[in-house]
Amino acid sequence: MRLDAFSYKIFNIITRHQLIKPHDSIIVGVSGGPDSVALIKVLHAINSAKNLHLSLFLAHLNHQLRGKSSEEDAQFVQKLSNNLSLPFIQKNVNIQKIAAQTKRSIEEAARRERYKFFMESAQEYRASAIVLGHTADDNAETLLHRVIRGTGTLGLGGIPLKRPLTTGSPIHLVRPLLFAWRKEIIKYLGEKQWNYRTDASNYEPVYLRNKLRLELIPLLENQYNPNIKNLLTQLCQILNLHNTFFVTEAKKILEVSVVEEKKDSYTIDTRRLTQYPKILQYFTLKEVLNSLHVSLREITYDHYTKILDEIVKKGKKRHFQLPEKLSLWLEHGMLHFQRDRLPTQSIPALEATVQIPGITPVHTLGYLVAEISDMQDFSLETHKKHKTRDREALDLHSITMPLSVRMRQNGDTISPLGTHGHKKLKDLFIDKKIPLKERDTIPVIVMDNQPVCAIGICIDNKVKITAKTKKILTLTFQRSYAGNNRTEKNFIASK
Repeated sequence: MRLDAFSYKIFNIITRHQLIKPHDSIIVGVSGGPDSVALIKVLHAINSAKNLHLSLFLAHLNHQLRGKSSEEDAQFVQKLSNNLSLPFIQKNVNIQKIAAQTKRSIEEAARRERYKFFMESAQEYRASAIVLGHTADDNAETLLHRVIRGTGTLGLGGIPLKRPLTTGSPIHLVRPLLFAWRKEIIKYLGEKQWNYRTDASNYEPVYLRNKLRLELIPLLENQYNPNIKNLLTQLCQILNLHNTFFVTEAKKILEVSVVEEKKDSYTIDTRRLTQYPKILQYFTLKEVLNSLHVSLREITYDHYTKILDEIVKKGKKRHFQLPEKLSLWLEHGMLHFQRDRLPTQSIPALEATVQIPGITPVHTLGYLVAEISDMQDFSLETHKKHKTRDREALDLHSITMPLSVRMRQNGDTISPLGTHGHKKLKDLFIDKKIPLKERDTIPVIVMDNQPVCAIGICIDNKVKITAKTKKILTLTFQRSYAGNNRTEKNFIASK
């Protein structure tokens, strides 16, 4: 089978940009309109002519916005899949109801539901790519749409030809028709005498995108520059080159600036970040937000400007609340990002008697393991060399029982090892630059109502190991991290 000129053009785009590989499973979004009908017809032809062994699935989301017409669209696509002998995936959603419940526009609610449907379909059928029929016209319209609503250089890059469906996802979103104009597609379908559905709502200047297509672009073509759509798509391509460079550099900066990285949190060293030009700082912040799966649609230029202005200022801790339940706070030159919750002080743990030897639950935070050993079996040098933050060794015979464990309290003081006099725990935390959010997660060991050890921070002179020490009390704090379901029973079993 020989490919026609249009199909061969799309095949070259797919090959040149490595959009699809042989033997891939592909979800093809088909609405029934001209672009998506041309897309599935071309992919089906390429698959046969080039013997690619692709598994193609037609996916149709019925938005239920146009009553009988929506049902007829779904029936048309199902018939198309039958004619091509391809599997058909369909889902019905009430976009009007979802938009009202989520307080989003019809356009935004529909877009979110479509991508949710595509993700579900790709996961169910183990697809490596979701293929959509966006065209060069869509790219030009998108650029104008973003300029009017507000965007940055990433937005001016237009619709990407290929991108991960979500950050880090192995499933890619690809658009093989992105360099094809709608008039080419209509001509192609006409020559082949292939039918397609026409959505009458696309010709109503109600939504902003429709107004751009029906009113603004014709005005620009007729009165300013008949080549405006070509120029807009060229601008997208140029800016994509710029963006590729900036994103690459931002990732390098992040590698040397990141202090801590977790699923829902990030910490970067602002002293390193601010050594670079502001445009690269801006892109680095975007990379952090991408890593935290924050929708960049919700973050404005003012948000970025505020953050970049604040990180160069000296002074007390500052924090900001951003959309998408994102909290940022600046402390000791570190910029912390946290999803889903504000950096508030934890509820102090209840005070508990330390079981010696034994295991003592530390309310909501983990377990304190107490072990006794003879001095002759203990090497202070080895202890110092291999000591972890959550492990301390004390002189057992200098301890007055019982010991108890709790979190810090206002006014707590301690006599730090090797010093004279007492110092407030609060000042020690500040000196050691312990982030505020962590200070209420550090177990404090108390003897006679007086702190004698803050695990990982310091021990008191009165319980230090000396040449006269005969028995050692080792305290190890076993933290229960989010996602770690280890229980006291599990811990005992591992000993």
